[in-house]
Order: sequence, then structure tokens, then C-alpha cells
Amino acid sequence: MHRIERVSELLKEEISRIIQFDVKDPKVKDVVITSIEVTRDISQAKVFFTSYNRENLKYIHRGLMSSAGFIRHQLQKAVHLKKTPSKIMFFIDESSEYGSRIDEVLREVIKEEDERDS
Repeated sequence: MHRIERVSELLKEEISRIIQFDVKDPKVKDVVITSIEVTRDISQAKVFFTSYNRENLKYIHRGLMSSAGFIRHQLQKAVHLKKTPSKIMFFIDESSEYGSRIDEVLREVIKEEDERDS
């Protein structure tokens, strides 16, 4: 796996954790991060998300955008990289594959929980 892919995966995990456990805004609790695109210099991250609550995606998007500074600050504290993104942008993932991505994310979460419980 290339460095940018590893960084993207790390950021995806950490941003998901931060949203779930640290962000206090209830609007964003049902978010599933589907992918992250990081620039080569890691200065910017495009975070793609969806939610089971599809009818409120624009409302959720506003909540994420207003929490972006907090998420960025928490990310800087959580990951041990020379550089973390100075700009985090959130985008609604409207791809036709969002259903399969949610299934994949859920399988990963269940697998991780099973491994932790073992």
C-alpha cells in the first residue's frame, strides 16, 4: 500500500472515531465515512460520507462543516504524522455504490468488535 493510501486509511479511521466519540453535535452521529482523498502533500483531505438518515444529508453536511475545525484539531492530537491536513472538507457520497460501502464498513466494524471481544 502506498503512503498516501495508508495516510488516507488512518485518517478515515481517526475521523470516524472523532465524529462518533468526540463531536458533541447530535446531527452528525449517524455518519458513515465512506472514503477520504488526501492531496500528495497531505495539506487537504476530502472526506466523503453518507448516513442511514438519507433525507437529512444536507443538514448533516452543515453539522460536519461546522465541526471541521474541531475535528482537525482532534486529528492533530490523535495521529502521529509529521503533517496532518490543514483543511478538511466534507462531501456527501452520492455514488451508486454507497450501499455496498456501508455494508463493507459495517462488516469491518463487526469484525473489529469481535476481535476486541476475543
